[in-house]
Amino acid sequence: MCFRPAEVSMKVCPACGKSNKPVARVCEECGAELDNSIKDFDADQAKLDASIKAPTAPSSSKPSAAPAAPKPPAAR
Repeated sequence: MCFRPAEVSMKVCPACGKSNKPVARVCEECGAELDNSIKDFDADQAKLDASIKAPTAPSSSKPSAAPAAPKPPAAR
């Protein structure tokens, strides 16, 4: 059985733009403090799912009528 690894994103330094390890607290390049807030990906996904509404079938109270018979050509 194959498991897909958890999605891990690199931390990008706001000062110099260097990609740092996800566990880094300061930038390896310039020493600037990185965003160390904890992200709740499940909550973000729940918000996204709630904002997307599933399409609904059109409601029809009566069946559609059959097309009318063609009209004869007009006399010249």
